Amino acid sequence: MLHDPVFDSTENQALLVVCARKTIRHAAILGIVWGAINLVIGFFAIQATVLNAGILVLGLLMLGAGIIALNKPSIHSLSTEAVVSALLLCWNIGIAVFNARSGYGDHVNGHGLIWPAIAAIIFFRQYKKLGHLKNAIASMDHAKVKEASDLCKQLFKSRLKQSPDIVEASSRRYRLRLMSESVFCAQRSLSQAFHMSRENFKQCIRDIGKKRLRVVVRHPLGKIAYAFDKKNSDKIKGWLAVPPLVTS
Repeated sequence: MLHDPVFDSTENQALLVVCARKTIRHAAILGIVWGAINLVIGFFAIQATVLNAGILVLGLLMLGAGIIALNKPSIHSLSTEAVVSALLLCWNIGIAVFNARSGYGDHVNGHGLIWPAIAAIIFFRQYKKLGHLKNAIASMDHAKVKEASDLCKQLFKSRLKQSPDIVEASSRRYRLRLMSESVFCAQRSLSQAFHMSRENFKQCIRDIGKKRLRVVVRHPLGKIAYAFDKKNSDKIKGWLAVPPLVTS
């Protein structure tokens, strides 16, 4: 995915790992729910024929993969969920074909194919989105990841009225901390975050002359686009107008 080179910095790599781990945990919860649903379906289906034992086994695998991904989020655990979801889809397609050829076409349920397909697409999209962070997630120092995570959480714990250096997007999903030479931004769900210089951030503003600013950032985990009301826009303009500190 095309993104600004600024995200290759050590600070942003740590933030990317935090965001990736949070996204993998969200996928893990989906995997646990999807696995539990297939376990229930398999339990009742196996009473009709032993052939349905496959969905019971795959449901158990999905449940286990989700639990592992929740406890130890990694690209490997996410890929396991993606593979098992694909196997569940193939199993349902195979059963549908078998029923149709056996003269039980009325037993073929479209929902039995649609939902597994949706689940497989979701898991593979997440894997494709986060795959390039495999080495970073595996090698990043735990202390550095925890420090980046704490910074993101602290940003949303701060009270806006008591924090003149913090601005919030109109959607309330994003917050920015305006520092002397740079800006730190995070999404409330921690699925996206970044740190960049004042000059780089200024280039992300579509039209600095508007009363309500709109910022677009080419983030490695997906394009970020958010707007600010007039009050927060004025705070950003005032911050950008302050000359940077000169170091001797």
